[in-house]
Order: sequence, then C-alpha cells, then structure tokens
Amino acid sequence: MNRMEKSMVPRRSLRIDLAPRELPFGLIGGGGGGLSLWSGAHPAIVLPLAFAVSVRVTVRLV
Repeated sequence: MNRMEKSMVPRRSLRIDLAPRELPFGLIGGGGGGLSLWSGAHPAIVLPLAFAVSVRVTVRLV
C-alpha cells in the first residue's frame, strides 16, 4: 500500500463538545466564590471546579 492509499483510509477520532448549562455563568461563578469563602479554600482551587460544573461535556467517537 503506497502513501496515498494510507491517507484515504477513514480513521475514528474522539470528539469532545463543551456546552454551557442552563444556569448563567455569573451565578455559577458567584456560587464558586461563595463556596471558597464559606469553606476557607483558595479561590484558585474552587473556581475551576465551578466552571467544570457549569459546562456539559459530551465525549463521543466520530
């Protein structure tokens, strides 16, 4: 099989979609900030977790 025949073979790939949830980002960010103040954690730790909660992740093979 030459090089051109190899390039035409379809390959399965991974597709990752990020979609915002129904709640507004400001509400999620405020909740993350409030959680960091309430628990005494550093906001740099809590806010990325709040962002991860605010998006819907879909992973599928295409």
